[in-house]
Amino acid sequence: MAVTNSEAQIELHRELAPRYAYRYSFTFSRLFQQDWHAEMIGHVPKGANDILDLGCGTGFFLAELMEHHPTAVGLDISHAMLKVSDQYLSSARLVCGDAEKLPFIPRNFDVVFCKGSLHHTRDHVAFLKHCNESLRDDGKLIMSEPCNDNPLIRFARWVLYKKSKHFDIGDQGFTRSGIIALCEQAGFEMQTVKRYGVLGYVFAGFPDHLGILRFIPGNAWITRAFLAIDRVICAIPGLSLLGFHVIVVARPKR
Repeated sequence: MAVTNSEAQIELHRELAPRYAYRYSFTFSRLFQQDWHAEMIGHVPKGANDILDLGCGTGFFLAELMEHHPTAVGLDISHAMLKVSDQYLSSARLVCGDAEKLPFIPRNFDVVFCKGSLHHTRDHVAFLKHCNESLRDDGKLIMSEPCNDNPLIRFARWVLYKKSKHFDIGDQGFTRSGIIALCEQAGFEMQTVKRYGVLGYVFAGFPDHLGILRFIPGNAWITRAFLAIDRVICAIPGLSLLGFHVIVVARPKR
């Protein structure tokens, strides 16, 4: 019997759950993640109350989101990932469910966050349409996804996904123009599209894959320096192609 993508993702993330806990156990890694999260949370409009973290995983992003918006809801397909969130979240509203079949009434949310969720699906437009349907007319989709505009980054990801058992070969990233086209097909109007993460992403974001900073004194200060350099790089046309992620802010076109 053929294994569905949902079943494959559940099994993959059951194995990855302990690695995510390890990833966030380092101060320098948390500094990077917090900067990334602040970049996304900064796009939440004033007055937004009903917020969904779609594909919340271990809940590290949701924990920070709830500091500003305590009624936020998290959904993830992996029960194993949600169990890891117990160490970050004690009172969060968590739902174990499929992001491609959202168990919510239409137009229920002011904001839907997707931090690295879209590339785990296979019908990207259908996923984004579900996001659109769950948003109110003045709602916002705030999304961060792997960016493959740089050929070297695209090749490196392909090799990593091909060779490592910790990735699904189908979970590839997007080009800037490609993700804009997907959002527009799903009925969204683009508001912000920017790249994020270069040195900080590589050296501080994923110590479970590249842990060299663990052995360097002052790694927190180094991470802060990387984050400052990254902001400059991602603000300069041409150099911004070095960004490993693309952050998208869009609203339903109705």
